[in-house]
Amino acid sequence: MKNILVLTDFSDNSWNSITYALALFNNESCNFYLLNGMNAYENEFADETSNQLLLVKNKKNSKKEFTKLLDKIANSPLKGAHTFIPISTDIDVISAARSEIKDKRINLVVIGTNGMLSNGKQNNISPIAEDIITKLKSSILVVPFEARFNGLKEIAFPTDYTNFREAKLLLNIIDLLSAYKATTSFVYMAKNSDKLDKEQQWNKETLHDYFLNYPHSFHNEINKNFELLIENFIQKHTIDLIVMAAKNLNLFEQIFFRPKMKNIKYYFKTPFLVLHQSKY
Repeated sequence: MKNILVLTDFSDNSWNSITYALALFNNESCNFYLLNGMNAYENEFADETSNQLLLVKNKKNSKKEFTKLLDKIANSPLKGAHTFIPISTDIDVISAARSEIKDKRINLVVIGTNGMLSNGKQNNISPIAEDIITKLKSSILVVPFEARFNGLKEIAFPTDYTNFREAKLLLNIIDLLSAYKATTSFVYMAKNSDKLDKEQQWNKETLHDYFLNYPHSFHNEINKNFELLIENFIQKHTIDLIVMAAKNLNLFEQIFFRPKMKNIKYYFKTPFLVLHQSKY
């Protein structure tokens, strides 16, 4: 049985991430741990409509919000055969999540985001969300506010073929691929040339070997603007989910943490699954 940790601030963003996760795992029985904790960045960002997690401070208020949330889940057609366990804490959410990941043997962390800061400026992911992605040693599903689950047929895996551990990381999603019969598109992203060196070629062949029994394809895409590259690929291939290795910080910086384009649709609509090496 999967153990899934959902970080919640009881907002619409959070509810959207919960319903997405419930739909994604509709055919399984999972333990959903719903965590509300403190946000270390709350004094830096006062606007509650921004894309950060602004968590409820007061435990009494948190208890009331959990009661409403659990009732909402119970009345949802997506509630499934899952177990839901609320967790309220007065420590920061990163530390709390680390503890729960270890204690509950968490397989996946789920967070919701807005996709763009409310002031309309450059759409950078919030500091708290970036910390969650980079500092928690668990695979993380990032669900933008406009994302809706409509099945899982096409998955994109952006890569530069420099991380030989990517193949093993992808074993963590084999059950999803099997359940939905999804096709994985490995997207080699390059700014100037699609020529691979020996190490990159070996890593590409390793990915192929790991996926021999699963539908997959390889694509070479050249564009100095990686955001635009991914945007075009998602639209052309109707991608449902982007999967990336957590250690590929170079790609994260350019297409997820600090993209330069303001009106990229994937930032608002396409979920990201960030893979860490799972211990469980």
